[in-house]
Amino acid sequence: MAHVTWDHDPPTTWIATVSGQAVCSVKRKDIGGWTAGWTDERLWPPPSHLPKAQPQPTRFFSSLEEAKVAVEQALAA
Repeated sequence: MAHVTWDHDPPTTWIATVSGQAVCSVKRKDIGGWTAGWTDERLWPPPSHLPKAQPQPTRFFSSLEEAKVAVEQALAA
């Protein structure tokens, strides 16, 4: 399991790092919510309500905590 460290770049960005390497950035959106984007070749699976959608490098979350948990779970898999 990867140990994730979160660095904060105020006021709108959080960076997930593993072993000192940035792997994902979580950014606050002006319209509300947060997006999590991988910095490498990883892709988010399609949402359950759109099973035929293509995997994407960025995913939308309604809260910062939801985004952080999703990133940590993805890195633990």
